[in-house]
Formats: sequence, structure tokens, C-alpha cells
Amino acid sequence: MNNQLLSHPDKPLIVHLSEVAKIATETVKGKSLNFSLDFNDEIIDISELVVDLVYLSSAFHDIGKATSFFQYYIQNLDKEHDKRKSHALISAVFVYFTVEKYLKNKDINSELAQLLSIFTFSAVKRHHGRLGNLSDEILIDEEWRELLPELANSVDETKIQEIIDIQLKNYDFNISWTEFIKLINDEAYNIVFEDFTFDILEDSYKEINTQTKITLFYIHQLIYSALLFGDKNEVIISEDKTIKQQSKVIQKISEYRENKGFNNPNSEINKLKNEAFQSSVEYLEKKFDKNQHIYSVTLPTGLGKTITAFNLADKMRKLTGFKNSKIVINIPFTSIIDQNFEVYEDILQTKNTDILLKHHHLSEPTYKTNENVADYYKSKFLIETWQSDIIVTTFVQLLETLLACDKTKLMKFAHLANSVILLDEIQTVPYELWETIRETFKILGEKFNIYFILISATQPLIFTPNEDITELVPDYKKYFSFFNRTRLKIKGKISFDDFKSILSEYININSKKDILVILNTKKAARETFKFVCNEIDTDNIETYFLTTLITPFERKEIIKKIKANSDKQKVIISTQLVEAGVDISVNTVFRQISPIDSIIQAAGRANRYDEKDEISDVFIYDIEDYRKSSNFVYGNDLLIKTENVLKEFNEIEEKDYIHLIEKYFIEVRKQSDNTSQPILNAMKNLEFSKVDFELIENRKTEGIFIQLNERAKEIWEKYVEIYSKKNLKPWERDAEFSLIKSEFYDYIINVPVPWNSKQIIFDTEKQYNFYVSDYEYPSKNYSYSEDDFTKNTGYIDNEATTQFL
Repeated sequence: MNNQLLSHPDKPLIVHLSEVAKIATETVKGKSLNFSLDFNDEIIDISELVVDLVYLSSAFHDIGKATSFFQYYIQNLDKEHDKRKSHALISAVFVYFTVEKYLKNKDINSELAQLLSIFTFSAVKRHHGRLGNLSDEILIDEEWRELLPELANSVDETKIQEIIDIQLKNYDFNISWTEFIKLINDEAYNIVFEDFTFDILEDSYKEINTQTKITLFYIHQLIYSALLFGDKNEVIISEDKTIKQQSKVIQKISEYRENKGFNNPNSEINKLKNEAFQSSVEYLEKKFDKNQHIYSVTLPTGLGKTITAFNLADKMRKLTGFKNSKIVINIPFTSIIDQNFEVYEDILQTKNTDILLKHHHLSEPTYKTNENVADYYKSKFLIETWQSDIIVTTFVQLLETLLACDKTKLMKFAHLANSVILLDEIQTVPYELWETIRETFKILGEKFNIYFILISATQPLIFTPNEDITELVPDYKKYFSFFNRTRLKIKGKISFDDFKSILSEYININSKKDILVILNTKKAARETFKFVCNEIDTDNIETYFLTTLITPFERKEIIKKIKANSDKQKVIISTQLVEAGVDISVNTVFRQISPIDSIIQAAGRANRYDEKDEISDVFIYDIEDYRKSSNFVYGNDLLIKTENVLKEFNEIEEKDYIHLIEKYFIEVRKQSDNTSQPILNAMKNLEFSKVDFELIENRKTEGIFIQLNERAKEIWEKYVEIYSKKNLKPWERDAEFSLIKSEFYDYIINVPVPWNSKQIIFDTEKQYNFYVSDYEYPSKNYSYSEDDFTKNTGYIDNEATTQFL
């Protein structure tokens, strides 16, 4: 060991480089990649070359650790060292020249060859850092240009040459370290790295079509992802962790449906559900085309979209024949993942994480198989890189992988090739992202053989029907025409006071009806809730306030109570958080005007299973006092489009909802097509630092921990204990906190900081980064009662601010 070059304190450099190269290459080698490019009117297939680029990048990604400066550092970690111990940049330069030499022997456009060489340089340079714009990455400042020859000259040439020869033994070219030293002392080196202006971006690159530019972006991300995954895997797992066998999803679903009696439906709605399930499978079997990658499942609320789409996903990956094809199920909100995940667990009858994984920022960091439970660090890595057959996750996790450049998220990108990706409640994606999603999904489908299934009762017009996207439910519109569970009643403009009075009167008159009220802001919801509680007999009516002003713990408990059988009338005052995926069913909905898709989703919370004695009314009101705040939440453009679609109606039956949806989304598509696409433009220009996806507008918030009960108090005390340990390293503290993280955040609310303030209003000072409402001495800024739900309005700022828009 003493005579060998080291990569880590007890690991030879050649072992690390060889293992990383093996893992990274295997990650992409078995995939059905199709990198046939139209590069300046020349068709070039570089599919096999990309696999070699992954190998060469990873085989030499740490070659710079061979310098005497790094070797001294790795054997004397307790001493101070200067920047000459750094290894990424010299490794990147070596990889650049190695790839450049490799590509000279290939029949490939010289400009494309230069670009691919730069891709490998960028990937290696930033495998410990954050990607910058490609035109900036290639630049090396004067200090480092002077240091690099010194670093290269400090290497033991005999030892490093042995490593180079081993790594290139299967290639028809070689490169010597002596040659490399000569290169970086040559004037050509200074020309490339000193005065580089990325001429191909300035000239011929701009002439390349959009599809090729997006493909090139993702080729870079693939090289980078495979390297990142291989490097981390080799250090943390020390083996190639890949899924060896696909789950028998279709068989499990068949057993599940049999046990539930779905194959012998006893009601009209269940007969339709069964018909949609069977006909979609038959249609896929007849019509499936490997070259068609975008699909949709469009069905009304209550017709089993979740199970139907899951079944189709498994059937699709069997029809493709791809190995290691994952199913990735994406849900818009973490608040409904647990509910959906339980269904998948019930179907698959497993607790094994290598089969079924739940991944979001609050999920349990434990990776379980039949054999064992991995430790925290292995679990974290395996979960974050989606080393499972079936993954249930959020839109944010997926889109941060596809439309952002955070290296911790990108590690899983290489594993998405050949996968089937489901996007449930796709209508929640903002129209501003439609073009970016359309262009990128089409490329990811064609080039990475990823198949997308978009699921919704209100299918948005992101893709052009029968051209870009294929509907998998044949004659899906007939399922909408069958139902007559709800009807929209358009009531027009009204003052807030009149709205509250009408609502209270309706509640009192219709004592047998459960009522859901959905308002666009937390402030309006809270004021309505307080008014209603003063106007009705709360002893005989269950009243619930449901917004993010109360803790997730309370919201879960409230939803359980709403779903439970009761002789009392139930009145729920909420914001739009109940619209997507929350499985409740009431008699009547009052909805403040919102975009059409949101209105239809709200209607889906009424008479959901056609179980009510009469058609459920969904009253739509334009509350004038809150129109400005509604514009803030949804955008004035979408509300105007909604009004234009609704203006010719006083009442609309459910069978006609599909026509409203189609008409509305045609108008939204026009809006989308004229919206700027900063992420897409940055991708096309290889400006990685600007590829920064954000699904939810990032507004400054402050967290409050609410000690609602004894358990919450215990969790807080454990949190304080962890963060009081001065001897813990940051990652050790994170590991300990991960064990209570999910439960900890059940008692957290995040309160927006008012626009004209630096902090929120609260009656205590922060402790360990959070305000705290003590269990024994509750804050006056938080209203909660375990028994009296009329008092459960959550955070109160004691001022008439507009921070809850």
C-alpha cells in the first residue's frame, strides 16, 4: 500500500478509478440509447461513443490525485495544505486531452468532437462542485494555468503510466504522462484554455436545431450523472447496486382486483371502472408503438386512474422488452403521497424498498431488503438515486432531475433511461412550463427511450392529441358523459359579506348535507370559518378548518374525521389543498372562482362515488373583495379565460365538463405558446447555472414548531438534544435527525414573511432555527384545541396583514 498511489486513505488509486469506471459504464451500457444527431445537416450516430465517453471520464476522473501534493495530503489529513492538493481541474484537463485523442480516430464532425471533449472536461471538473455555464467552464485562470504544469511534473511517471495503460488496455490508442506534460506546456494548451470563447456556440452551434441542442444538453447530463453515481457508489456501497428483476406488477394487480371484487362489479360506477381498466390494456396491446413515447390516461374522478395507469405502466415496460426498466410514479404534493403509497403497498404486498420506494424530502431514510436494512449513509444514497424497481415520488423530485443541475439530484438521471414515468394530476403543472416539458419529454422519449403517461381527469393541452400524445383509454369521453354526480352553478360576482351570509344560511337550511367550501387564500378561509362558527349550531355540526396555517399532524387528523362515518353534518372550510388526490366526498361544494381545471377538481370532492341521494351542487362565486388576491394566486390571465368559458352558462352538468376542459385548455395553450421559456433556452445554450427549476415560487418563510401534544414535546426535546451535541459532525447530526425528521415536520408550519417585514410576528424568540409554541405554555399566536375544532385556526398574526394570500 505504501508504494501505491492512493485515492483515499486506505484505497489504491487504480482500484478506485477502475471500480468507478466499471459502475458508471454499466449504468449506461445496458440502456437503449439513441443518440443519432442532426448536426449541421449531417446525421451522426454517437450512441456507442457516449458509452466510451462515460468510461473515459470516470476512468480518469481522479487521475489528478496522483500528484505528490495530493499524496502528501491524503497521508497527512491532520496537517494544513495549500490549493495544490486539489485534483479535479488537472484530472479534467487530462480527460479533455484523452477524449480529444480518442475522437480523432472516429468518423465524427470536428466541431462535435470538440464539444464532446468539453463535456467530459466539464463533468470531471465539477464532479465535486456545481456546474457552471459551459462557455465559462473551459476557462482556466492564469494562476491555475501556471500551477498545472507544476502539479503534472510532481507525479511519479512510472506509477501513473501503469494506471493509464491499465485503463486504456481495451482501446486502440494510448497517451503517456510525458505527452500530457508536453501538451499542457504547449502553446496549444494556452490557446484552448486561456483565450477560449466557445466559438462553436458563437458560430455553427447556433445553427443547430432545437432538438439536437436539447439532446446535447442531456448527453452532457448523462456523462455527468453516470460519473457522479459511479463515484459515490464506489465509496459508499462498494458494489454495483442495480435492480436485477422486475416486480410482477400485473400479476399483483390482478390478485388485488380479485380480492377487492373489482372483477365482479356490483354497481354502474364499478362496471365502468372495470371496463376502463380492461379496455385500456387491450388498446395498449393492439396499438403500442415503441417509437411513441408520450401517452395519457384521462378518466373522471372515481374511475380508478391510479390502478389503471399502474397496470398500463407495467404492461408497457413488458412490451418494450427493456431490462432494468423502472416505473416512476410522480404525485404533485407530498401531502397525498402517503395515501397513494398505501395503495401501491397493498397491491404489491411488500415492505422491501428495493421493490417499492417512497421518496420525498420527508420520507423515511431507511432502505430495506429481504436480507437487511442498510445503514443511514447507504440508505440515503440508494434512496436518492432511486435504486428500486418502482418509485413513488413528487413532481419536484422528477423535474429537479430533468430540468435542473443540482448534482445530488442528477445522480439518478442516468437510471431513468428505459423507464416508464407516470405523472398523476398533471394539470397541476403551471402552463409556463408546458413548452419546456413538451420539448424535453419528446427528446427524453426518443433518445433515452423513456415512456411518459400523463394522468388526469382534466387533461391539459401540453401535447397535441393524436400527434404528440396517444390516449390509452379508448373513447374516454363516454365515461364523462355517463356521470351526472355534480353540476356547476355559476353565481357571479358577490361581496365577501354576502357570500358568508349565503353560506351560513345554506348550512343551516341543509342540515343533512356535508359541505365543502374552497377559497383561494388562507386569510379568506380563516375569516369565513370564524364567521360560520358564530352563525351555526357547532354542537350539532362538525366544523373543520383545513389550510397550511395548521400543522400537517392536524390536517391528517381532520381528513380522517371527515372520512369517518358520523350522524352529524360536516362543514369544511379549506383552501385548494383538498383538490388534488384527497379522497373525500361531500354533498355540496362552494368554490371561489378559480381556473377551470381547479373547479372541476373541486367538483370531484362531491358525490365522488355517486353515493349521494341527489346531484351535488357546486356553487361558483366571484368574491369581489378577494379578486386581487385570487389574481395573485392563479394569475389574472387564467381567471379571465375561465370567465370567458363560463360566461354563457348558468348551470353545467357533469357530462359537459369535458367540453369546458377542452375549450379552456385550448386558450391556455395559446397563452403557454407565447410565454418565455428561460429554462429551455438555458438548456439549448448549455448555460447550466441558469437551468434552475422551481415548481413553487420561492417566498421567504419562517418555521414554527407547535408542541400540540406530549409526543410533539418529546420530538422537540430530541431535536434540541441532537443539535446541542457539539462533537457531532454535520453529516452525523443529519443522520441522527433523519430518524425523527418525518415526525418532526408533522408539527411544523411555514409562515410567509410579510412583504414589508423581515420576520413573522410571534411572541417568543427563535430556538434552534425555529419559533416554538410550548406545550405547557402555548403561544398566543397559535390557536389549537384537541377537542374543540372550532378553535383550530392555527397561526394568528394578530394584525390585519395580507401575508396569507
